[in-house]
Amino acid sequence: MAFLYNKLTRRIVLALIILWGVGSFWVLSTDLAVRIVIILLGLLSIVFTLFEIVPIILLIFLSFLVSYVLYGFLFQFSLPIWLVMLSILLIFGYIFLYTEQKIGILGNKRLVYLVLFSLITLEVFLTLNYYLISPLSKSLIIATISYLYIGFCYTVLAKHTDNKLITYIFIATFVIAMIFLSSIWGGVI
Repeated sequence: MAFLYNKLTRRIVLALIILWGVGSFWVLSTDLAVRIVIILLGLLSIVFTLFEIVPIILLIFLSFLVSYVLYGFLFQFSLPIWLVMLSILLIFGYIFLYTEQKIGILGNKRLVYLVLFSLITLEVFLTLNYYLISPLSKSLIIATISYLYIGFCYTVLAKHTDNKLITYIFIATFVIAMIFLSSIWGGVI
């Protein structure tokens, strides 16, 4: 576990996750404009990873990217659900570990919050399987939940006074409502 705290190892693992996600997104997505946007955001995320800046934005982008790819693997390639669940626990656990290391949000109970973040993400991922909306919308919801959770950790657990938890709750609620209201219901597209 100590090798995950090494700066070079962190950069390499995150860069590999980004490259895997962008490559998989290219295969799974059919819209060329969305593919180009994701490639540009992936390159920007690589830069963020190399210089280790804005970890919260990196968390949101990686949450979106990884969820979309795992939904694609689940629906298009019929990957077993247990493998997708294990992937969610491992990848999102590492993404949270990176974010926690960079902004220093937790004390001695970081393992509890790491497991809680992975389990919350897994439960949201599985719950959204029952909604007949596109994987893109589902992934945006998971990214919003990640934003809300990291906002909770940042404001409540780390006791940062520059932001309030109510701001994170309001933004997340508004974004999720807009996603549900603007989604095309009725099938996986």
